[in-house]
Amino acid sequence: MLDSRLNKEIQKGLPRPLYFLWSKENFFLTEALSEAVNVIIPSHQRDFNYDVFYPSSNPQEIFDAALTLPFLAQRRLVVLKDFHQFSMPAIEALTAYFKNPSDTTCMLILSLKEPKKGLDFYGSIYFLEIKEREAPAWLKQAAVKKGIRLSESAAEYLIEAVGPDIGLLTMELEKLALSGRKIIEDKDIMASVGITREYIPFNLVDALIAGKKTKAFRILKTLLEGKSAVEMPPLIIGALNRHYRQFYELWKSKGKRPPKMWDSTFRILSKYLPNVTLETFNKIFQILHKADLEIKTFTRPEVVLEMLLIKLLRAGERN
Repeated sequence: MLDSRLNKEIQKGLPRPLYFLWSKENFFLTEALSEAVNVIIPSHQRDFNYDVFYPSSNPQEIFDAALTLPFLAQRRLVVLKDFHQFSMPAIEALTAYFKNPSDTTCMLILSLKEPKKGLDFYGSIYFLEIKEREAPAWLKQAAVKKGIRLSESAAEYLIEAVGPDIGLLTMELEKLALSGRKIIEDKDIMASVGITREYIPFNLVDALIAGKKTKAFRILKTLLEGKSAVEMPPLIIGALNRHYRQFYELWKSKGKRPPKMWDSTFRILSKYLPNVTLETFNKIFQILHKADLEIKTFTRPEVVLEMLLIKLLRAGERN
């Protein structure tokens, strides 16, 4: 679990009547909910003691469920999902319960945004996140839960290839777990993600920053070969975002190597620092953001990627 305080509460069986959990990653909320269900209600008691409500739910139904006594169990579990989408009238209607929750119910509030200012309730707030430097350790722990073990280099290589997006990393772990291997090495990551030692997404960034048009399109073609037209484009855009952010952090620190930047990445990016300005990075991140939106709606994502490369190459040209 990402919050040590919440982890201690889970180990004690989540004894408090109200918990507010929020995270920018829905995966972490889902993971926390799964653990909460397991510690609060035995599987044979869930039909009568477990209720989930959404933004469209009637506040009165939530009241009724939260105030109902548990059936052949010590406690009930009531979950409010997507609380960041609850209307203000609904939140105001529930405030009376938040201030005085039932001792025989554990209410779990899950949100993708922090609680609104002024929200008055008798409970604890937990923010679930991982910092980028903590990603390899988290990834190795997540792999163990799926019955596999990542070597140190494999964990870092997967993040380097896919980026820090939790959803994409989890998807790759699922694929690796189905491979039948118990110990995952670099070569297994390459086979799963569909890259070669010759080309990884960072090589694409290197070619783009250097203005090597032919090489950039050749790398893109190689990355797309043998992969799903739906699956690979988001991975490429995520990796481009990650590596350009690294480049920006290096530029912002005036050439001082940021924490956790690989030696090879530092050496390559340092060469291009004199060629870029803040305006360059503003253009690049606007271009990447637009491409990320288009890739989700356009029927031919490979065309979006080709146009993305053209725009990035132009953005990197000296004025």
